[in-house]
Amino acid sequence: MAHRAKAARGGGRDGVNASVADIGGAPAVARCIPIEQYAQWDALFRTVARPHFTQAWCYGDGKNAVGWTVQRLLIEDKGGPLAICQVLVRKILGLPLVSRINRGPLFLDPAPESRLVVLRALRRHWQFARRGLLLFAPSLEAGPEAEAALRAAGFVQRNSLGWGSALIDLTPPLDAIRAGVSSKWRNHLKNSLRQNLELRLTQGADAIEWILAQHAHNMARKNFAGPPLPFVRGMTASGAADFTLFQAMRDAQPCSAILVSRHGTHAETFLSWTGEVGRQTHAHHFLLWQVIEHMKARGCSALDLGGYTTSDKYGAYKRAMKGREYRLAGEWLAF
Repeated sequence: MAHRAKAARGGGRDGVNASVADIGGAPAVARCIPIEQYAQWDALFRTVARPHFTQAWCYGDGKNAVGWTVQRLLIEDKGGPLAICQVLVRKILGLPLVSRINRGPLFLDPAPESRLVVLRALRRHWQFARRGLLLFAPSLEAGPEAEAALRAAGFVQRNSLGWGSALIDLTPPLDAIRAGVSSKWRNHLKNSLRQNLELRLTQGADAIEWILAQHAHNMARKNFAGPPLPFVRGMTASGAADFTLFQAMRDAQPCSAILVSRHGTHAETFLSWTGEVGRQTHAHHFLLWQVIEHMKARGCSALDLGGYTTSDKYGAYKRAMKGREYRLAGEWLAF
């Protein structure tokens, strides 16, 4: 898509207030077109440089299993595709009440002016309350440029605090990745490698039911609300080949586990569990390193650590991996 960005920048407009110009010099107008076929969505999804798990086809199917209607859109102008976007819709009596875009759209053209065209197309799609209220958590990283683009497109800010996580770059050699984590995290990893832990990789329904049993026990014991079990079952059934359960085994018994998704060029940790033996042996460090090795070998360019806040203990543990931290641009509204 680089030729699109170059042509747009050549039109003499700078920054987020620019818009892509067609040959005649008038601002381009993009349109939203439904995507019905998985093959079309997947072909475009695989070209996205910064994919987000919540925009994966299987994630939408999981939400469909718990009552959401799923719409998948292609945003394009005369020059071709600009972005794809998965939308979750709640309906009452067949009418759309509220729609949600979570960590989307996924931009195919990285130029800032093209992004503004996409945002304006989405805003027009929800104009005059024809499709109900839109709750929009954009995939744009937080900052003045993103806020200016969203306001220029006509969105209203609801909440400034967006999703935060970190990406581990999987493109360097493994030695360089290992050298990049904190010394404390690296020492715990070294300790785990001396604990006679073995790795077991599984896929399929039995693996999902096992981790869901641990997940349900965790939610009950620690009194928190995580991803609902029917959602996870629907999602993993839709994208069975994209989910791998990593288990650390000690004396033939699992002591820690991570469920990992692959979506396009990225992977993301989704559910995890660690028992007492796993805590004593730093088995989670062992597993995360195995995730890095295996996802790199499968061609993934980055591992998303699945979100965290910097104030909790688990967030500090993830932050010690020294990934590239990011925070998205909060919640916005259109109606």
